[in-house]
Amino acid sequence: LGQPVPTLSGGEAQRLKLAGFLNVASRSPVRPRANGDGSPGKLFLFDEPTTGLHFDDVARLLGAFRKLVAAGHTLVVIEHNLDVIRAADWIVDLGPEGGDAGGHVVVAGTVADVMACAASHTGTALRNYEAAPGAVVRRIGVREPPRPAAGSQRRNAIRIHNAREHNLKNIDVSIPRERFTVVTGVSGSGKSTLAFDILFAEGQRRYLESLNAYARQFVQPASRPEVDAIFGIPPTVAIEQRASRGGRKSTVATLTEVYHFLRLLYVKVGTQYCPDHDAPIAPQSEEAIAAKLLRDYAGRHLALLAPLVVARKGYYTDLAKWAARKGFAELRVDGAMLPTAPWPRLDRFKEHSIELPVASLVVGPAAERALREGLARALEFGKGTVHALPLAKNRVRDDFPQASRSTERGTVKLESDPAAVFSTKRACPVCSRSFPELDPRLFSFNSKHGWCATCFGTGLKLRGFDADQTGEEIWWNEWYGDDERVCPACHGQRLNPQALAVRFVEQSIADLTRLSVGEARRFFAELDLHGREAAIARDIVAELESRLEFLDDVGLGYLTLDRSAPTLAGGEAQRIRLASQLGSNLRGVCYILDEPTIGLHARDNRVLLDTLAKLQAKGNTLVVVEHDEETIRRADHVIDLGPGAGTRGGAVVAEGSAA
Repeated sequence: LGQPVPTLSGGEAQRLKLAGFLNVASRSPVRPRANGDGSPGKLFLFDEPTTGLHFDDVARLLGAFRKLVAAGHTLVVIEHNLDVIRAADWIVDLGPEGGDAGGHVVVAGTVADVMACAASHTGTALRNYEAAPGAVVRRIGVREPPRPAAGSQRRNAIRIHNAREHNLKNIDVSIPRERFTVVTGVSGSGKSTLAFDILFAEGQRRYLESLNAYARQFVQPASRPEVDAIFGIPPTVAIEQRASRGGRKSTVATLTEVYHFLRLLYVKVGTQYCPDHDAPIAPQSEEAIAAKLLRDYAGRHLALLAPLVVARKGYYTDLAKWAARKGFAELRVDGAMLPTAPWPRLDRFKEHSIELPVASLVVGPAAERALREGLARALEFGKGTVHALPLAKNRVRDDFPQASRSTERGTVKLESDPAAVFSTKRACPVCSRSFPELDPRLFSFNSKHGWCATCFGTGLKLRGFDADQTGEEIWWNEWYGDDERVCPACHGQRLNPQALAVRFVEQSIADLTRLSVGEARRFFAELDLHGREAAIARDIVAELESRLEFLDDVGLGYLTLDRSAPTLAGGEAQRIRLASQLGSNLRGVCYILDEPTIGLHARDNRVLLDTLAKLQAKGNTLVVVEHDEETIRRADHVIDLGPGAGTRGGAVVAEGSAA
């Protein structure tokens, strides 16, 4: 009774919550209603109660359900487990597919009615289950590699000797490399301890030991598990169960890194348009910039600044030394004038913008020559870009007369209007507005450089949400109960007008993410680029196609790329995390998965297992903690822990093939 809740396994935690409801129901028994007599029972709603349960535990759960029904209560269960479906009195099968292709009642009736419906995927799964409940399910779609001989299999294996972490009882386990292994057993028997606390933790610890001392200081060191020895362990990657599906700024595209490559694609081959006039951005001459400065800033004090660093982290000591050698006594850092010698220590983990003050003058006919000379130098140092900063009228210094002193660390803060950007490479031919070079951060709704200034990247008008919120906080997700309205400024597209004005194949990045996974996959498969664009986009498109293929393979082709993470179902979120790992194309890695079939229909389960088989065929080792029968039957190697839970478990009951 004193066991801390965080130490419970997934199945134990699920049953603990379930026991609370059953306990309440048992304290208020009702008599079965006959001819209208008796008190009415309660309605119980269960959301996949078999999650994390072994077959034996499922049988106990069904026994508890029968007691509730016999007592006169009504049970409505959302479930994919075929044993639970077969035990139901009435079934409502929704579909036929997911997303937009679903939402219809395919069939409603008894088990026999559902099995008789040809359009029902559930009916098909039930018919197959009834026809061959003990048959071995064969792999499809992936050619089976030849099995190694017994002696070589022992050498090509992960061997764990005398494991005694938590409730494990000095067990010896051999997990074949480059094979599919399932660790099963009743809930609390030690499955997660073996897979995650020993195998994954030791793989991570050994990887961290291979890093240098500088890199290790940023990583929390992992403790060595209670085990005598582990041999033959490769790098490990874990895909665990998580209740959280993602924050307000997370989408299907960001969770799978598809959006990262889309941002890179738009930076490299996107065409920028003026958000005000919809005209393509084109180069402008130095003469045109000078004429605009003389016209727009006549009679005003103006500073010409060359941008050297734009919103980047670092100390920039070498840059200050370079400026000092060039004869510049100061640099403008985040709006404040700082001396180049001695150079103050900047905050390394804060983004800084650094500009070189090239010239300061009063714009007019008398200063035209100085203006043109300063502009030429600023464009040279700024690599084609110059910032024009109109200054306030107060004069404090002679070398940079329109600067006022700040009491903060002796710096000088320029009091002025915002700086205007001029570029010889990127300007609107209609209004002559200049734009900086495209940056991946421009397309990120997690960055101030790209997000919509009204909704801060959420696409929604959330009361109280501001720039300091990440969207991951629990009060914006599980606890949020206010109205959610589409942002009136970006219309749910999350980005600012400048980002939305960049197009690739006549589509903005928001237009592209409105496509479903299947539609996006066809879009890139049919993409026809030539010359320079084809050479630049080749590797990016290959990465996009790979990740989209994995999303499609795990049955998520119907999801749109801009689908918000909090709106995903539990099974969808689990498969998205799996697809993001599968899309990385790692080889020689040990993947450790925690019940990946949770929340999956029997049809989707088979699709998932076929995808895992493809991952194994690339030379990876798969270790899956699972209770699903079909997954166990398709495993090359099964480790059954038990025989009971807690102190009555922790031993290897059986080890070998499913047969």
